[in-house]
Amino acid sequence: MTKKAWPAVALMVGAGSWGVIWYPLRLLAHAGLSGLWLSLLMYGGAAVASLVLCRGGRCAGVPRRVWLVLAVLGGITNIGFVVAVLHDNILRVTLLFYLSPVWSVLAARAFLGERLSLPILAGIVTALAGVMMLLWRQASPALNGYDALALASGAAFAGANVMMRAQPGVALAAKLLATFTGVVGVGLVALAATAHGMPHPRGPAVLAALVAGGLGIFVITVLVQYGVTALPVRQSSVLLLVEVVTAAFSQHLLLHGALTAQAIIGALAVAAGATLVAAYEA
Repeated sequence: MTKKAWPAVALMVGAGSWGVIWYPLRLLAHAGLSGLWLSLLMYGGAAVASLVLCRGGRCAGVPRRVWLVLAVLGGITNIGFVVAVLHDNILRVTLLFYLSPVWSVLAARAFLGERLSLPILAGIVTALAGVMMLLWRQASPALNGYDALALASGAAFAGANVMMRAQPGVALAAKLLATFTGVVGVGLVALAATAHGMPHPRGPAVLAALVAGGLGIFVITVLVQYGVTALPVRQSSVLLLVEVVTAAFSQHLLLHGALTAQAIIGALAVAAGATLVAAYEA
């Protein structure tokens, strides 16, 4: 495997992990942790874990504007996704969240000057067509509040991707810490605004959430942000669609049994689109 391939592999592994994380999240929610408290605990654990990477001044010297933007966008992205995936149809949330390639590509063109060639556009269209095939039956014209959260989460994720790509001099450790602390900060504001009371979780749910954040969330976020930082936005935004494939397979296998032919064709289209963009970029 070439050195240039590692960021793409890391990104696909991280995105694939996000496609199955809904299951442990729902288990923790059933144990008594609401979406906001679950986000606070998990990302608080991830923030503590990320301090290990900040040794030697790696997180120092980050412009305040960059830190603030990454923190706010990271908070909206992750809290919106966690809350939406706990209360709405998993594939529906994934579909709305992964309109983010559209926002990413347009923002990268506007702010970073990244060009859009015919193969790249073809890859994006193919991947998004696969998304629609995977999730069409879960889509409906009416949008509810959780749909709006998924849309806002995807838009914030796209904005964060563009910001990360635009700041190559900012260390990955700093970007991680900004994202994780941003989730905690936005979560505290949301708790105050919604007057959420203290949770009463069953068993070791709090410890499990902290460990899940300090290990699982931390590792897969490292993989995703490494890939996003190293790859052009037009490539990373398509490779991230791997999450749609794993979400589709995991929901069918864990909740509904076998995959339909339509779902399989859609998953193959997503993979084909991602491969086209990755091959062109290589």
